[in-house]
Amino acid sequence: MKQELFKLYQNHRSNFKNVKDLFPADDLRGPCLISPNSKYANHTNRLLIIGQETKGWECEIDDVEKQMKVYEDFNLGEKYYSSPYYNVTRKVEDKLGNERYSNAQTNINKFDVGGKHPNGKHEIAIATLDKILIDEIEILKPKICIFFTGHAFDNRLKNIFPGLDFNEVPEFNKMEFCQLKHELLPELSFRAYHPGYLRRRGKEKKFLDFMSTLMITN
Repeated sequence: MKQELFKLYQNHRSNFKNVKDLFPADDLRGPCLISPNSKYANHTNRLLIIGQETKGWECEIDDVEKQMKVYEDFNLGEKYYSSPYYNVTRKVEDKLGNERYSNAQTNINKFDVGGKHPNGKHEIAIATLDKILIDEIEILKPKICIFFTGHAFDNRLKNIFPGLDFNEVPEFNKMEFCQLKHELLPELSFRAYHPGYLRRRGKEKKFLDFMSTLMITN
């Protein structure tokens, strides 16, 4: 799995560099390159979480192996502070009956800008890398995908997955939580508010209760 991802990213190395080189005076950090741990690779109930972007990241733009090592060393926020994003992620693993720190994570935006969300010209350039996500999913073969991207990224998702359907989930409105249907996504794919926003809106428990209904035992 790691070797397949390495080959994928190696093939896109010039594309990563081209995006960063467009903004030599700006602090583009990344790219975020997945290198899942053995817990994910050996897990039956594989969970892939897709976020918006990193909040500051190392940048070894000329060395794919070193850049993947950044992901490995971070290890899904194991030693990071308990932000809402990682706190809710741990709870999702628990609700699914998964071992903690066994998911894989990537982001729609492969780069952040100074640890923040890219906008304007930065977002347009970074979006040229979006379809890498299709290959990541093909390699990772998750059973469950959760897009913690909020509805603001829905147009980006539609561009990545043409014909994508956003289906209602009972007791939720589509803005806060919905099921995604597309031939390139696993059946259990969902788009939710960012965990911080889920918490602020008082929707965290409702979301986690729904996750517990998806527990897969084989």
